[in-house]
Amino acid sequence: MTDVTQTIQRMYEEMGTKSELHFREYNHDQYLKKYFKVFHYIINQDVNINILIVDNTKAYNIARQLNLTMMELRNLFYIKIPERLFYGVTRHLSGQVDVNIKIDRNDEYDSLRLHSKIKEQMNAHSVYRSKRYKIASVESEESHESIPLQIIDTFMGIVVFLMDQSYMGNSNTTLIKSDLVYRFLSQGSNVDRFIKQIKLYSWNGNENLSELSVGDYVSQFMVYKARYDVSNS
Repeated sequence: MTDVTQTIQRMYEEMGTKSELHFREYNHDQYLKKYFKVFHYIINQDVNINILIVDNTKAYNIARQLNLTMMELRNLFYIKIPERLFYGVTRHLSGQVDVNIKIDRNDEYDSLRLHSKIKEQMNAHSVYRSKRYKIASVESEESHESIPLQIIDTFMGIVVFLMDQSYMGNSNTTLIKSDLVYRFLSQGSNVDRFIKQIKLYSWNGNENLSELSVGDYVSQFMVYKARYDVSNS
């Protein structure tokens, strides 16, 4: 990831920009070149992203059954969900590997001692399953100082944009976002790489996670945009 970060920093320097990368805040096409170049570069690297979606209705029902407040349930999720995500990334590691985990800075995480708990649970997983990896550190970073965190935030934003079908709106911001995503996915083999490198899971109140097809959401978007562009040409 160090090489990826350094390359993106050079891109920023060449384009004379220092602004952060956040899909939610992308609302003007003056940044199209920057976002497009960074997206295209990232998806063509060996970068894999796992995203877990929580069914809020199921979560609310469980909290009610256990007589927990939503805040108490959230606190439990903050421990379990990151641990499941990190385990999904590390379970395929082979050989002696030291793993360093970075988390977006959040005061609530600090109060929960999330960092130490994740480290303890992940190392317990490694020992219990006879893995060779070791969680060396779990540290917080400010998103405005971390390009990797901005990358994750931005690609999560794209996935949510596709899942919610927000591209069907008619606001200027929606049209600008849709144009960016369509240009990005239409370039080269980016669609195939996007589908391959982004894994989407859903928690529906069961122990086992359900894997959702990112490809289905991408296909619906590409078809919609193609028809939209034809009807407005």
